[in-house]
Amino acid sequence: MTALKQAHTTRVVVPPQRFPEEPAVFRFPTPDDPPPGAARVLAIALYGTVLGVCGVGVGLYAVIAVFGGAPAWYLPALAALTMLSVAPVVAAFLSIHRRFLPWVLLLAAAPPMAADVMVALAY
Repeated sequence: MTALKQAHTTRVVVPPQRFPEEPAVFRFPTPDDPPPGAARVLAIALYGTVLGVCGVGVGLYAVIAVFGGAPAWYLPALAALTMLSVAPVVAAFLSIHRRFLPWVLLLAAAPPMAADVMVALAY
């Protein structure tokens, strides 16, 4: 065989196996998805807004406390509790097409935010 001649090869094409796909739990909606109801979106948005306003209030209070001489653990603790509250709210919006999961996630977001408020006000 020379450099100009190609070797005879056999190409075997195996068709890909198709498994029934289950939709992902956390995903952005596709154009094929039916739109969620307006009341559902409004309720999730209002709940997220309440948690967000609480987080902003805690953040403003924390800024004042840090300039007032808060201990070193204060700001990281508030930041961690806030992130533990924000993550389930984001997941609730990404799972809005599920029946119960967004509500469970929103309920899971409330205790860290309540602890965040208590830690902020305790100092």
